[in-house]
Amino acid sequence: MPLLAEAAPHWAAGLLQFKTYFALFVGAAVITSIATPLYIAVGRRRGWVDSPGGRKAHEAPTVTMGGLVVFAVVFAGAAVVSQLQNRVGEMFREHGQYVQGLLACTAAMMVLGVVDDRAGVRPRVKLLVQMLVAIAAIALGYRVQAITLPAVGSIQLGLAGAILSLVWIVGITNAINLTDGLDGLATGVGLLAASVNALVAIWLANYYMAVMMCLLAGSLLGFLRWNFHPARVFLGDTGSLALGMFLALSSLHSAQKAHTVVLILVPIFALGYPILDTLLAVARRMVRGQPLFAGDRDHIHHRLLNRGASPSRAAIQVYLMSAVLGAVCLAAVAANHLTLGLAITGVLLMAVFGARFLGYLQWGGWAANWRGRGETQILHAAANLARLKLLAARGSGDAVLKALSLAAAEMGCASVSLSIGGREHAWRIEVFVENARTMDIPITNGMVRFGFSSSDPPVEAMHLLEELAVLAGRQLDGANGAK
Repeated sequence: MPLLAEAAPHWAAGLLQFKTYFALFVGAAVITSIATPLYIAVGRRRGWVDSPGGRKAHEAPTVTMGGLVVFAVVFAGAAVVSQLQNRVGEMFREHGQYVQGLLACTAAMMVLGVVDDRAGVRPRVKLLVQMLVAIAAIALGYRVQAITLPAVGSIQLGLAGAILSLVWIVGITNAINLTDGLDGLATGVGLLAASVNALVAIWLANYYMAVMMCLLAGSLLGFLRWNFHPARVFLGDTGSLALGMFLALSSLHSAQKAHTVVLILVPIFALGYPILDTLLAVARRMVRGQPLFAGDRDHIHHRLLNRGASPSRAAIQVYLMSAVLGAVCLAAVAANHLTLGLAITGVLLMAVFGARFLGYLQWGGWAANWRGRGETQILHAAANLARLKLLAARGSGDAVLKALSLAAAEMGCASVSLSIGGREHAWRIEVFVENARTMDIPITNGMVRFGFSSSDPPVEAMHLLEELAVLAGRQLDGANGAK
């Protein structure tokens, strides 16, 4: 008992060293949890909603751009910390250049996301903006400058370091964006990654990055209450692009005081799930002949859903996967090289087993996709032409129908009908197919119906036509709103 009595003050003193971080985490969580339902009410009144359709799995219009709440709290928290008169506040102000650069680049992604959520941005334009912001971040010091190798010493990377940093920043930004395909998924994965980076930064006495990570983790925790299935609000591209940029940049600095192996492994393990999912997406799209920025329904969370998992259970399974990688990440900070090597081997085996379990390593599927890549390229080329025509249609029902028919003709359709505002526009070819399949896509004040010339149309064609119908609805709705 006396021993415990003597130890208690020591442990209490140790915990008090981190009271600022704890207060920031809890404060951000509480404020975001309170502010999010208020934002939901405002979003509904102003029409900031994401309508179902296309590849989107939600069944009812849902408020989007929730990332505005998450990062408003983070930005406000950073302003508060900059005024603190303690060690954390002092070190935070000393690294003001990095903090300001991180917030500025995140804000740029938020602006891009808002435009994309409200009006849509072409993938190439999004990529260009991301690259420009990444270059600005590199100029502000968010880059890999050197590596240290055994028996060799430190090697300055120069231009190669800048290129690697550019690939990392743009890659992680898009990886988080791709992860945002299931209620609570990107938020939960981001929460775990931020928490791991926060603990690593605290362990290494990296004050300013620990502050930013605690603020982000707390804000995401408060937001997850409303974003988990069934979601009442989405991050939107506003949130997922900003979250990706924030994590990409902060992960470069969280472990900067660690030895080289840990410096490299911490960001990779902390963001292991989105990295793996993105690598699989790039590989299959290249094999299938799809554009790299084309959407699909073959991500890890889609495979989990196809195996019978509910949306909430699939998200929790991904959380567990990310938590294991986070634990390995934390162990890497303090482990010796033998333990670290065993951990890396375990992670690789887990990745291979998971890919095998979800069916990604079946050679027959990859071979079939390669054989059909020419047809897939034709489908996407037709869809891209139809998108351009839809954007130029300016709300005309006849022009919208003509644009849809361009794609429909290449995707096995015998007819397309557009019902809008009590009027019907129809296109068809003289083909009668018994038991042919039809697909109805609801749009604002109307419906698009595709009649296929077979009972088993290509799944990729159906997905593309759904997306085009949703875009057609937006064009028609926008034109009516302008009037």
